[in-house]
Amino acid sequence: MTDPHLTAPLHIVGRFDDPHTGAERSLPDLAQALHGRRSVRLWSDVPPHPFFAQQGVRPLSMADGAFPRGGDLLIGGVHVQLGPWLEQCGVRRVTLRYNLPSHQRLFDAITRIRAGTGIDPELVFVSGAIRASVGLPGRVEPSLIRLDDFLRTPLQRADRGHLTVGRVSRDVLEKHDPRDVPLYRTLAARGVQVRILGGQCLQPWLGEEPGIALLPAGAEPVADFLAGLDIFFYRTGKFTEPYGRVVLEAMAAGLPVVAAANGGYAEQIRHGVDGLLVRDQNDAVQALQALVMSAPARQRMGEAARARALQLHGPQAFGQIVENYAR
Repeated sequence: MTDPHLTAPLHIVGRFDDPHTGAERSLPDLAQALHGRRSVRLWSDVPPHPFFAQQGVRPLSMADGAFPRGGDLLIGGVHVQLGPWLEQCGVRRVTLRYNLPSHQRLFDAITRIRAGTGIDPELVFVSGAIRASVGLPGRVEPSLIRLDDFLRTPLQRADRGHLTVGRVSRDVLEKHDPRDVPLYRTLAARGVQVRILGGQCLQPWLGEEPGIALLPAGAEPVADFLAGLDIFFYRTGKFTEPYGRVVLEAMAAGLPVVAAANGGYAEQIRHGVDGLLVRDQNDAVQALQALVMSAPARQRMGEAARARALQLHGPQAFGQIVENYAR
């Protein structure tokens, strides 16, 4: 008898126009992990970037009859546009990931799904904090992350004659806290190299500063970039990270992490053990200075950070997330 999970497809709908957006990067990984267990089809509500098109992502098109039909539907976030195809898809189950802090979008998406399919969507939250903030039931399921590339970085950093502090994000101002500009200048003035992958948007303030490298997003593979750092620093401006997978990737790379205490990732960091959580500028300066001045502290915290990342996103945790969609 044919396994019904292999015949009833799982349709995953996202917005696959930017290969540097964490919300979408995990979805093809989920599809790949489900290969052989059930049929999975990837759809984009906008023309997909070639990076995602090569992974089998197809654009939604009512005119061409290209849209989900039957099976189960996973909507990758409240940023996904739910078009008229929703009334025609005939799915039996809908799961909606809440991974952007926009409650009105969430409520609108729930209403739209109910109206279009007659189904109450099952909600999946990327952190406990974002679930608590909206007050709706659903399971907490952190972003799916493949750690293999990051685990290849040796825990013992090579001595390059200087220390390097860096971060990774999309190249937009909302991903950067304005207080970071003077902080980076202070670090550079003290001989610490600063490298920012996704930092071209800071050119007007830091473009001429010696010791500070502002790289466009995607200029280097993230794992290679992290391998060249000694400390990872992360906080954002108006945008609050619902989870912040880059922080967990840095931890997997064996980096001591200094990060703002208001992101979803903060639930996973044990302050003083596998990372340092900061609430203001004074905290940030002191935390970075403590790590810059102490190689043993960097080593100890980097090792603990990798162990924590493996606990949260290693094979067992990865397999449990996959199992949620294989059933």
